[in-house]
Amino acid sequence: MAEFGHFAQCLAWLIAVVCVLGGFYGAARGKLAWYQTTRAGTFLVFVASFCALGALAFAFVQDDYTNQYVWQHSNKEMAAAYKITAIWGGMDGSMLLWAALLSLAGALVAWRAPTYPQMLMRWVLPVVNSTSLFFLSVVVFLTNPFRYLKSEFIPPDGNGLNPLLQNPFMAIHPPMLYVGFTFLAVPCAFCIAALLAGRLTNEWIRLTRRWTLIGWAFLTTGIILGGHWAYIELGWGGFWAWDPVENASFLPWLTATAFLHSVMVQERKDMLKFWNIWLVVLTYGLTVFGTFLTRSGVVQSVHAFASTNVGWVFLLYLACLFVGTLALVLWRRKELASERKIESFLSREAAFLVNNLVLLSICFATLWGVMFPVLSEALTGAKQTVGIPFFNAVNVPLFLLLLFVMGVGPLIAWKRSTWASLQKMFLVPFSAAFLTGVVLVWAQVGSFWPILSYSLCVFVLMTILGEVHRGVRVQMAAQGQQSGVAGSVARLMRRHRVRYGGHLVHLGVVVVAFGITSSMAFKTEKEFSLGKGESSSIGRFTLTLEELGEAAEKNYDALRASVSLKENDKLLKTLHPELRLYRRNKETTTEVALRMGMREDVYVVLAGVDDSGKRGTFKLFINPFQVWLWFGAMIMLLGTVIVILPEMGLRSILLGEAEQSRA
Repeated sequence: MAEFGHFAQCLAWLIAVVCVLGGFYGAARGKLAWYQTTRAGTFLVFVASFCALGALAFAFVQDDYTNQYVWQHSNKEMAAAYKITAIWGGMDGSMLLWAALLSLAGALVAWRAPTYPQMLMRWVLPVVNSTSLFFLSVVVFLTNPFRYLKSEFIPPDGNGLNPLLQNPFMAIHPPMLYVGFTFLAVPCAFCIAALLAGRLTNEWIRLTRRWTLIGWAFLTTGIILGGHWAYIELGWGGFWAWDPVENASFLPWLTATAFLHSVMVQERKDMLKFWNIWLVVLTYGLTVFGTFLTRSGVVQSVHAFASTNVGWVFLLYLACLFVGTLALVLWRRKELASERKIESFLSREAAFLVNNLVLLSICFATLWGVMFPVLSEALTGAKQTVGIPFFNAVNVPLFLLLLFVMGVGPLIAWKRSTWASLQKMFLVPFSAAFLTGVVLVWAQVGSFWPILSYSLCVFVLMTILGEVHRGVRVQMAAQGQQSGVAGSVARLMRRHRVRYGGHLVHLGVVVVAFGITSSMAFKTEKEFSLGKGESSSIGRFTLTLEELGEAAEKNYDALRASVSLKENDKLLKTLHPELRLYRRNKETTTEVALRMGMREDVYVVLAGVDDSGKRGTFKLFINPFQVWLWFGAMIMLLGTVIVILPEMGLRSILLGEAEQSRA
């Protein structure tokens, strides 16, 4: 299968070359035949790329250790599911997956092409194919996953996948990120095509809104899954450590979020054209930059791939992207000039601009923290690092400011608001937030930042509820009281799905902020050792060691403990933390025992045993309201799906719910 896979990826590369060269020639000369050829070729690139990906998957399933990549990242004892996920467990396979997903995004654009303006699509298709061509070039010439093992002796078994990656959440976390990254390449392609074609109306913004939302949703899912993997696998009691590679996925999320807000200003007021072009290009550029970080070895991370010599390729590609965009923007600067300006700071467009500036400030601060060790080493010869305290000190105030703007922005009027209207709109939310802060201070709940965070969460929640309440009152007045609250909400969502879907996303952000604040500010931890039958208490919980012993599994040896968790002498659950030693690569992993609850998570880690092997060392974390972080993320994704769904699909869903409520 190695020959077939290599042939398929080479064929995809050749077709992509034809699509790029022929597509640009046809677009420049107005040749319809070349446009049709490029569209057909885009589908063929997709087919050939996925044939190559399928060939690599087959090699893993068949334990083909003549393939160097398969030998490096698989062994016979691994579960079948992890043999598939091993495809993206290393540099070569992850690049092939990335190229294949880019070809999928291109094929979907080509499939939808007849519904888009043809004059724009003549430029979009070659631009989309140019992104596929770049990643296919990396795969074919630099990171070929179909290389034979450099030995005449065929090993009977492979090295095995990194044990940290042998986890269900890590199996799906990277593909979610990759889908998000690749779909965010589509809005960038439309932007570059609009500059090339001179079609700089708001048309390209409208056409790419759903693509951006889909990419943002997948990227959000990937980030949350990665956080949950870190929470249950690394055994440190947290979910986000501002790790360089975590930040690499977070940076384009920030700029994509900024873009999704600022495009509303362009559509409504025909402003921020320059701004939006650079936001969408920066978003795609940051996805490529994240690829450079994880594959160049310039940063150290538990998530990063081994240091390779291909980092320069991504930097060169980024340089071409930004220089090319700058040239096009200068060329089209007259068409991009805005005839309107922000008339008042008390307006929605001003609030959205502040929202953008805060998001970009967080992005810059995070990027500075990521690159500071590299810059310090280049300038001083000594690598200096920044850790969690730096990121929290800089970003926590910015996030809280963002939370405040998130509550204010969607409710104030376009163009100009009066103080009287603002007082009427925000009197109740401000009063509720202030009262919350006073009560928390009186109850001595936490320090300044947690109290401020909780108060802002209440403020945003009240603005959302107030907006929904006003909309429901209008619907009930128009339809009559017999429609009921549920029916009114359904009609409201159907008629204004983008607006209220956005409010649902904001509600999810509030819940996430509540969960993060609670789990970070009020975390309790304790380290202790226990022998069989001994107990240790923390708060209202008591842990008792019931069993401690070793077990041999197919792929690893395990040290397991059985610990009973009691609350006021009532047994809640028996937990089973363990340590695993993977035989093939001699690496250990921590398997956390976790009792999730609406009020708190009880998080138990088996850290080791003493020399006698009869006493275990444990770490215990009590993380208040941690589960609400995951609930909030689900609400965010639900709101995004409502915004993305075609209007007719949402209409049938909501009308069905309304009928059930009347029945």
